[in-house]
Amino acid sequence: MSTEQFVTAVNADELEAFVSQHVPLARAAGVRVTGYDGEILSVSAPLEKNINDKGTAFGGSLYNLCVIAGWGMTSIQCEALGLVGDIVVAKGEIEYLRPLRSELKASVSAPSQEAMAHFVESYERRGRAALTHEVLVADDDGEPAARFVGKYAIVR
Repeated sequence: MSTEQFVTAVNADELEAFVSQHVPLARAAGVRVTGYDGEILSVSAPLEKNINDKGTAFGGSLYNLCVIAGWGMTSIQCEALGLVGDIVVAKGEIEYLRPLRSELKASVSAPSQEAMAHFVESYERRGRAALTHEVLVADDDGEPAARFVGKYAIVR
């Protein structure tokens, strides 16, 4: 299958429903899939459900949101290419850049064509493959509040 056969849009409601049904923590945190335009996946969660004792976003909630965003992007890419298997986060690292006092909003970009070509080749040859995603959380002014880098694997 060609790596150029990507979806240009995905039903955000379907992805959100899947995450809400299968990830109780996401449901409790109020995670919402706010959009996917074929290039960027956006997810959010209300501050009220993810607040700490300082009135800012809880670090664990930021990490949770980022993991879900990266998993969602991996899932979208796999579905678009017809790759079937279990998708898991293999590694994740977050850097907290500043306190967040507003809605938690994370975004992740689609992998490059080169990364996807390598991903597909690995999956076809070995039955497993991995993608690395950078997820950014920004405040209402667009300033970065957290940066997450996660490695996601699919295993046939």
